[in-house]
Amino acid sequence: MYCPYCQCNRDVRKDPDKNFIFCVTCGAVLDDQVYDGEPTFQKGADGQARLAGCFLSSIESSHSISHERTVNKGIEEIRQIVNSLHVSGGETIINRARLFYELAVDKSFTRGRRTTHVAAACLYIACRRSKKAYLLIDFSDHLQISVYVLGAVFLQLCQVLLLTEHPFIHNLVDPSLFIHRFTERLLGKRDNAVSNTSLRIVASMKRDWMQTGRKPSGLCGAALYIAALSHGYNYTKADVVAVVHVCEATLTKRLIEFENTDSGSLTIEEFLAKADEQEPAIRISPKPGEVLCKHKDRDAEHFAHGLCEKCYNKFIELSGGMEGGSDPPAFQRAEKRRLEAAKNATEAAATEVELESACKVHDSDVGSNITTSRKNVSGDNQSTITSGEVASDSVASEDPEGEAIGNTEVEV
Repeated sequence: MYCPYCQCNRDVRKDPDKNFIFCVTCGAVLDDQVYDGEPTFQKGADGQARLAGCFLSSIESSHSISHERTVNKGIEEIRQIVNSLHVSGGETIINRARLFYELAVDKSFTRGRRTTHVAAACLYIACRRSKKAYLLIDFSDHLQISVYVLGAVFLQLCQVLLLTEHPFIHNLVDPSLFIHRFTERLLGKRDNAVSNTSLRIVASMKRDWMQTGRKPSGLCGAALYIAALSHGYNYTKADVVAVVHVCEATLTKRLIEFENTDSGSLTIEEFLAKADEQEPAIRISPKPGEVLCKHKDRDAEHFAHGLCEKCYNKFIELSGGMEGGSDPPAFQRAEKRRLEAAKNATEAAATEVELESACKVHDSDVGSNITTSRKNVSGDNQSTITSGEVASDSVASEDPEGEAIGNTEVEV
């Protein structure tokens, strides 16, 4: 059973006392619906004991004529969609979709919903798990319904079947899966040269993180438009839009975004030569080192760059390779914030130094002014004292007999 915490299929056990199902590896409870095989009784409003709960039908008894008719009708709808869209896989993909449809019928998911909608959602789940080159809009276009209506049925079915935590729901859809199909629909034939050029353009877009937050059809349309023009095909944006099911404004935005990358400024010859140089760097041999990925506690062997082989292949599929390209958007935002913080800190330090120097200049000016005023005050005091002494001397010289007269009077 798939464990969303271990993110892989694990052995599970059922608790004999509480009847919940848990993962043997991590211990997470995966299903807590309690089904008891022993009868229990409870007292009713009239005081009498009654049998509690309800009876569950067995698998054999649930397969009534109506049930079989509903399942067969859904299988016929799945088969008709597969034949109309020319989905590769034949009976294999039909059987996988049939299993999902039978589970949907057992969960009463088909009640109140059209059979074609549920059948298309089951087939889309099977195609997505098998990495088939089909989008949800392909099925909605075939059924002539809104893609949002079919998308709502798909999301509700994933919730009922407990598939919301499965990796194929959360993982990004690889645009490379759709290149060959879109190329054949645009050109009316297979052209490996155009397809290979488109695949290399998509890989370059991955290295520049254009895949994140964008639908794969827009990236495929931009790559296919550039590749077709570079190989001499005269197709307009309207022709590409009709194939990949995006509006022309979206296609123009993807082209502008690719133009702003480093690869967008190269000629087609320079671009292909650069792609040939980067291709051998992707295929590397295992190297010794420490495993730092999520599988480090499972004794996984180191492959490259601190990753095991499984995580490394996923990273290469997501990013398009280690060589070239720009940094991830999250890293760019963090680096921008770090540079702004460093710039603000430098400016604050420079401002503080200027304030300190200004304060020192001001203190020195105040000190010099105080020294000058003290010198002026001391000079005035000295001049005052000198003039007083001169005045007293002059008074004494003018009346020299006063002291004698006074002394004479004292002696008498």
